[in-house]
Amino acid sequence: MTAIPLPHRFTSSVKKYAMPYVFIAVPVISLIVFLIIPMVVSLWWSFNDYSGLNSPKFVGLNNYVELLTKDKIFTKGLVNTTMFVLLGMSIGPTLGLLTALMLNQKVRFRSLFRTAYYLPVMTSLVVVSTIWLMLYNRNGLINSVLQTFGLAKVGWLSNPHVALISIVIASVWQGFGFETVVFLAALQSIPRELYEAAMIDGAGGGAQFRYITLPALRPVIVFVYIIGIIGSYQVFDQIYVMSSGGPVYSTTTIVYYLFSKFMDLRLGYASAIAYILFAILVVFSYLQLRFSRERA
Repeated sequence: MTAIPLPHRFTSSVKKYAMPYVFIAVPVISLIVFLIIPMVVSLWWSFNDYSGLNSPKFVGLNNYVELLTKDKIFTKGLVNTTMFVLLGMSIGPTLGLLTALMLNQKVRFRSLFRTAYYLPVMTSLVVVSTIWLMLYNRNGLINSVLQTFGLAKVGWLSNPHVALISIVIASVWQGFGFETVVFLAALQSIPRELYEAAMIDGAGGGAQFRYITLPALRPVIVFVYIIGIIGSYQVFDQIYVMSSGGPVYSTTTIVYYLFSKFMDLRLGYASAIAYILFAILVVFSYLQLRFSRERA
């Protein structure tokens, strides 16, 4: 039997799969042009003093050293962002799970409630932030309600001790509908026979939740937390619209600080901030996935 020459086999393979290669090429080229190349360029900028107007000046790790040891505003932004993540990810998924558990029961108008909870998720973050900005206004609805009960007005976005929590509340309200829908879909995929067998064995609601519901939801919980942490560490829209990082940097986050440095034309410094954020997200994602595998 005569072997087919390699060039002929390659040509034949290209002709056979030409159309799939064309379809694959479009997203691959887009990924390279709009993601990979900008990431590499940004990495190079992070080792330079570069304003976008003059030629880059190589400074090595100076940008990273300054950020991690001298820049108090960056440290404040890192602490604020971490607090935002901890508060948001402790309230949002918990609230989403509780809501999903309630909607998983045979309640009237379940579809209506499901739509109502998910509606804020489909709304632009800028729109949601603007609405909450008006609610938090000194003479807004929330302070008016407080005055009705004889309580003093609160500077929701002007008090450094309250501003970050106020933004967390708005963010949780906007986003927990996503967790609700995800958890509800996972709950409805758990076989009812497991709960029926547990009831026959005398297991109560708490035992069923602990030994059936939670183990079945573990992959979904990991997914929700990974997506939530990555999204929370990149919080920007709410900060930009509601507080602009103030007062006294009490709501400045990593991405908002990165944005401010780009606006100051410190492109190399901003790129270093971006890669520190990238490293943080990689570490959190790795820990979450490893924890999930170990528990599995």
